[in-house]
Amino acid sequence: MSLSLPVDEFYRRWLRYPLWRLANPLAPYERFYADVVLKRLRRIGHHDAIGASARPIRASTELLDIMTTHGLQPGHTFVDYGCGSLRLGKAVLEYLAPHDFFGLDVTAKFLELGRQFIGAELEREKQPNLLVILPAALRQVAQVKPDYIGSWHVCSKVPTRELTRYFASIIGLMGDRSQAFIQFPCSTERRRLNHLNWTLSKPELREIVTAIDPRLRVDFVAMSETNARGVSEVYARLSYRRAGR
Repeated sequence: MSLSLPVDEFYRRWLRYPLWRLANPLAPYERFYADVVLKRLRRIGHHDAIGASARPIRASTELLDIMTTHGLQPGHTFVDYGCGSLRLGKAVLEYLAPHDFFGLDVTAKFLELGRQFIGAELEREKQPNLLVILPAALRQVAQVKPDYIGSWHVCSKVPTRELTRYFASIIGLMGDRSQAFIQFPCSTERRRLNHLNWTLSKPELREIVTAIDPRLRVDFVAMSETNARGVSEVYARLSYRRAGR
């Protein structure tokens, strides 16, 4: 613990979560994340990842482009796990048939911001299923046996103690023919990047996944070169089928 950090950074990194946990002893961690994001939105009016000011890191069609590379077609069902305000999910929603898009996130407030982002006309046309991540909603989606599941810019926000629950929730949605794609910042060992983000190594991810379901195949696809901090952007493809089928 470094006392050389600025006071606000020291608070965010070391004090904010313990103090929140004292005030919310039974709440799940995702409530903390949502509270932090919503507080920032109220305080300064914008957030890089949620709400009207959210912008994709690259193209707004990134998630759609990658899913279609792996075979997504109109008529397939797709789950955007941790969809936020649909900054990347909107392009997928536009591509799919009505009722075939499922957007899941930790709070109804994020989903309401997503509704505002896509607009009433697109929502009426495509009838997306926007659900808060709760056991009943996960059971509902699991019954659909979705063809594709994507979780973009979510894994990095999951602390170590919650990783198994995060992956188990996604894997629990999969049918025998489902494919799940999980984007994450990759390094040789787990590392904290800032007060709300962590890296993950490929062996760590594979170990978590296979402990949940040893039948799953895990393939990795690089999205960027390794930077000066030793971090690259990668996504993992989870599938019960052989690659390419």
